[in-house]
Amino acid sequence: MVAPGQPDLTYAELQRQMELIVCGLADAGFGRGSRIGITLPDGPEFAVTMLAVCSAATCAPLNDKLDEDALVRLLLAMRIDALIAPEGSNSAAIRAARRAAIALIALRPTPRNCAGILELIPESPRGQVAVEPPLFDDIALLMHTSGTTSAPKIVPWEQWRAAEMARNRVELSRIDQFDRCLVALPLHSSAGIRRVLAVLLTGGSIVCPGVRTADATIELLESAAVTQYFAPPAAHIALLEALECRVPRPRLFLKAIWSGTTDLPDAVRARLEQAFSVPVIVGYGMTESGSITQTPFPPERAPLGSVGRATNIDIAIADGVGRLLGPDEPGEIIVQGPEVFAGYENNDEANRAAFRDGWFRTGNAGHIDRDGFVYLAGRLTDIINRGGLKIAPIEVEAALAQHPLVIEAAACGIPHPTLGQDLAAAVVLRDRVSESDLRRFLRTRLATFKIPTHIIELADLPRGAAGKVNRTELANTLERTAPAKYELPVGREETEIACIFSEVLQVPSVGRRDNFFDLGGDSLRGMRVLTAVEAALGAAVTLDVLFDHPTVLELAAALGAGTRARSAHFAPSAHGGLESSA
Repeated sequence: MVAPGQPDLTYAELQRQMELIVCGLADAGFGRGSRIGITLPDGPEFAVTMLAVCSAATCAPLNDKLDEDALVRLLLAMRIDALIAPEGSNSAAIRAARRAAIALIALRPTPRNCAGILELIPESPRGQVAVEPPLFDDIALLMHTSGTTSAPKIVPWEQWRAAEMARNRVELSRIDQFDRCLVALPLHSSAGIRRVLAVLLTGGSIVCPGVRTADATIELLESAAVTQYFAPPAAHIALLEALECRVPRPRLFLKAIWSGTTDLPDAVRARLEQAFSVPVIVGYGMTESGSITQTPFPPERAPLGSVGRATNIDIAIADGVGRLLGPDEPGEIIVQGPEVFAGYENNDEANRAAFRDGWFRTGNAGHIDRDGFVYLAGRLTDIINRGGLKIAPIEVEAALAQHPLVIEAAACGIPHPTLGQDLAAAVVLRDRVSESDLRRFLRTRLATFKIPTHIIELADLPRGAAGKVNRTELANTLERTAPAKYELPVGREETEIACIFSEVLQVPSVGRRDNFFDLGGDSLRGMRVLTAVEAALGAAVTLDVLFDHPTVLELAAALGAGTRARSAHFAPSAHGGLESSA
């Protein structure tokens, strides 16, 4: 195990450290059957503690960024016996443990020694127990899929299941004892844990950086001679931004880059492969099922938009009543296989909803093509119903990510008085670009009804404790930031255009910020609008202008700007207006 600024931890030293932790837990009264939570920052201490605990008891890795109330719910739902936390901390986890009357064990790192060497100090030892090795069906790890609601769902990983996941990752990853693997995934996550276990099975080296900046990650990739890099999309995006400013380019030894925990847009994947000259492997998995798909290694390529083929698991697509669908038919992704869990702990209601005819319902929408490649459309609950038209946010986000000035993008539904839901998006930009320019860019890549009504710039996308975009918070932000639902038209041009929209679309009133296409407009009705606009305002324009400026406000401004720009270059049209340069 490798950590910056510390001597490396060998396998022999790791074994000794694990034995010391196991004996320390036994002396404090915790052993086989005990449930030990750990809430530590990412780094070697987390990895070593997790390995030691699950080798002798049941380990519950917890996210140290969760708030106190969420942690109380998790600790109680998991029936935790003791919590390991950093010494001297007054963290939310420690406060939660005290509220839940759970024993505390302080962790004291010894940084002068090797990476991951530590000491455990029980706050209130409860009597020594014997050290017993776990059995095949004992629970090694308690994972959770939620901690921010009143009813977290607990996913048990038995000893055999955890080992099966690790073995499968070794086979799929093509890693061996000569690889040095930088695991920048959250170590409390199922993806991070599977990677750590897989590297250990090969005899390879794990580089545990803890929380680091993108610049520090680049330095570590070089100084630690990393050959395999595992990280979530947000880290990859930050790495690309940092690399573009770096002179000279670092000398790297990478063989592959891996992306997990959430979707990686095709545009970002292409930039990574170009920047590092190595394949970028994308996977799709869940805490409940382990790895589900993976994109192939070169020379084979996954089609754009695909998350790869099935790994060691059976995948199918089902409709709303459980009927299995054929190639290219959209529905819910369902899975079964040895890595799929048997059910949530103490949650019969969730289990009845999660399983159907032996298949686990992932809750993800998507389809499988005739070659077996899987395409995700996002969570079923995230699909936007825009006046009866279904939109997958992931498709909109992937299209926005192709714009050269967009760093990240996220889309979601917001309430609409007549459509039910409207589509809005947030972007993180590297330089200024107008909303109309982004819409114009999307029009070459998406159907008209999939273009967001509102595209708003944010400094950062809101994320949950696991690093994924928090769509609930994003929707609230976009709803607050979006323009008012109805505003009276201002001036002659806006008033005329609003009246034309109303007449063509047969809607009673149109505000200055209302979108022609959201109100039911299409290309044919758009041509009628343009004919009426030319007759009323004397400006001949093309359908492109309406697509790029679909609100009353934007179209009036575009016509005004176009009239001023054309007045110096064009003669009056036969209708008394000015001919469009388009």
